[in-house]
Amino acid sequence: MSTKARFELRLTRERLFYCGMALLVTAAVFIGFGPSWFMRGYMTSARPLSPLAPLVIVHAIAFTAWIALFVTQAGLISARQHKLHMRLGMATVGLAVVIVVLGLLTGARSASIASGPPMVPPLTWFAVPFLDMVVFSGLVAGGYVYRRDPQTHKRLMLCATLLMLQPGVGRMTLPDTPLGMELNTLVAFLLATPLLAWDFAQRGRPHKATLIGVGALGAEQLFRLAIWRSEPWLEVSAVIVRALS
Repeated sequence: MSTKARFELRLTRERLFYCGMALLVTAAVFIGFGPSWFMRGYMTSARPLSPLAPLVIVHAIAFTAWIALFVTQAGLISARQHKLHMRLGMATVGLAVVIVVLGLLTGARSASIASGPPMVPPLTWFAVPFLDMVVFSGLVAGGYVYRRDPQTHKRLMLCATLLMLQPGVGRMTLPDTPLGMELNTLVAFLLATPLLAWDFAQRGRPHKATLIGVGALGAEQLFRLAIWRSEPWLEVSAVIVRALS
């Protein structure tokens, strides 16, 4: 097989992989948010559904738009529409800014009215959306900076999107285990393992962007567990929630 043919085969496999990841993201989002958002009123929910506040609706629309845009961008690369993909890049950055603002506002509202998980105090729980938005913005910023380095760019953007799946996984009905709610976090983190497997299969080692992206997802969870019940965090959380509510 010629060098050109091997290169084309590698590109074809790469496009199929990222399109497959886009489909996995779509499936995880629909399963997680189907009862409470996409099929609200048509699917059975594991817990009673309260009316959606306008801010929550806008946040959900922005989140849905991000997933749709991610799938579209993956499809454009697969179809070799690179110029259109790059034109949509600025829309992606703009939407990311909107998502971060809405994510912080929605998280603060949830903490102020104690609408999070009943087993976790509201100010403790605010660490989840707050740190999610910090890490998400960092990964998207990195993806934008390295937009002309396709291998780095696509991995950072995929990890940013995988981070957004955690709330959806948290709404899935998972079996009871000693891990409790941390099982949801583990499942969400495991959704990133196909990227590691892909790197090992194609490169024999993880790409630096994969290490950064997956490392950021794991580090966020460990850091959150380390601080979210501490007095300093509760004080900072109270100040942020009051400012944003």
